[in-house]
Amino acid sequence: MTGLVILFVLTTVGGVAGTFFFKQKLDKEVAAFKSQSQDKVKEVAKQLLQNKYKEADEEAQQLRTQAKQFYDRLKSQFSVQQKALENKEKLLDEQRKHVADQEVNFVKKEEEVAETRKNLLVKLEKVAGMSKEEAQTVYMKEFEASLVSYKAKKISDIEKEIKLTAEEKARELIVDAMQSVATEYVDEVTVSIVEIGNEEIKGKIIGKEGRNIRAFEKITGVDVIIDESPTAIGLSSYDGVRREIARMVLERLIKDGRIHPATIEEQYNKAKKEVLVELEKTGKMMTERANWFDAPVELLQIIGRLKYRRSKGQNMVEHTLEVMEMAEYIARELKADTNVVLRAALLHDIGKVLTTKVKKPHHHISGDVARKYGLDPVTVNAIEAHHEDIEAKSVEAVIMKIADAASGARSGARKENVEDYVERIENLEKTAYEVAGDAAEEVFAVRAGRELRVMVKPSQISDEAAVVLAQNIAKKIDETGVFPGMVNVVVVRELRAHATSGNSQ
Repeated sequence: MTGLVILFVLTTVGGVAGTFFFKQKLDKEVAAFKSQSQDKVKEVAKQLLQNKYKEADEEAQQLRTQAKQFYDRLKSQFSVQQKALENKEKLLDEQRKHVADQEVNFVKKEEEVAETRKNLLVKLEKVAGMSKEEAQTVYMKEFEASLVSYKAKKISDIEKEIKLTAEEKARELIVDAMQSVATEYVDEVTVSIVEIGNEEIKGKIIGKEGRNIRAFEKITGVDVIIDESPTAIGLSSYDGVRREIARMVLERLIKDGRIHPATIEEQYNKAKKEVLVELEKTGKMMTERANWFDAPVELLQIIGRLKYRRSKGQNMVEHTLEVMEMAEYIARELKADTNVVLRAALLHDIGKVLTTKVKKPHHHISGDVARKYGLDPVTVNAIEAHHEDIEAKSVEAVIMKIADAASGARSGARKENVEDYVERIENLEKTAYEVAGDAAEEVFAVRAGRELRVMVKPSQISDEAAVVLAQNIAKKIDETGVFPGMVNVVVVRELRAHATSGNSQ
């Protein structure tokens, strides 16, 4: 047993010793391998470094070669340029020398000329018997006298030429302006004709005991002429807007077939709104033609009324557009302000659609309208001065006056008798407005001026006062003589009460 233990111990000790010796051997082999590997790495790195040095040396040599070639090329170019500059400098030296020689010669010539001039002056003074200063004085006086005479003659010649050509040029300018506007004139009358088809419809329009026709005339403010033709009815009024509304109302009543006072008033309100839209559309078209794109909306309807207004038989829209065309043409030719003449032409007769309610000449009213809507004083003066009572203060005002006169002077443009009739009717209505004051709601002169209907506000006047008002208006017409013959004045005071069912809960 002891022997086995000893054998085990010896065996264990031997195994441990063997392992120890084996580990030492292995460590030596690993150290030798590491040493060899480091030597190989150093050798490879050295070889790589030598290759890089060689490549860098070759590249540097190539760059030196290229730099030398570039330097040689620049040096050659510099030599050529330097030689050229030397040649130019040599040429300039020669030219400077030549100029210096010429300056010397010029100084000598100047001295010779001065000496010669001095000798000539001495000789001249001896011959003339006066000094240099005296001769200059005499010469200047004679020269000034001849210059004054020459200027006077030239001015006279120019004035004669201007007088001979100015009138002709002015005529040519105005004729050219008139020819640039090819406006056709259509003679309009104060009666609109509506075709009705047959006499049965005419009976409906008249109504029982004339009820419908009286309501129609009262609401629309126009005269109805029923005895001209069995298939047509005439609508008479000097006011084109009223007549147009009445025409639309009558045509729609005929088409609808229901004709009685209620439908007449209903169709009248619709037609009136549509005509107001048309007035605004016309006003917008005309303001845009005048390059006035931001014109106030409330002014458009006033301008649009020109469409249904005539002056001496001449349609006011056509006349206004024509004046605008002529004025613009003349202003361009004379280098004047075209915007001023266009706006002045646009508004120059706007007062004619307002004369019924305002007691002023139409061009003064036009000027007030222009001031109200912020137009400048030059434009306002051009508007007001197109008649002779206000002085024209600018070339634009003169152009405006010429264009307006040229438009009215065109052959067939105006008929005086129509305008006289319209003025008489307007004066009738204006008189009624003046007497009634704020109590007047609407005034209609109908039956060619033989009847004057005054619609008053029932809240501002009593029945008794309405009777007195009618007498006062008639008396005023007699005193002023605004209308010849007899005028029947009718004051209408009508109180209407409205209520709607179905609203009470």
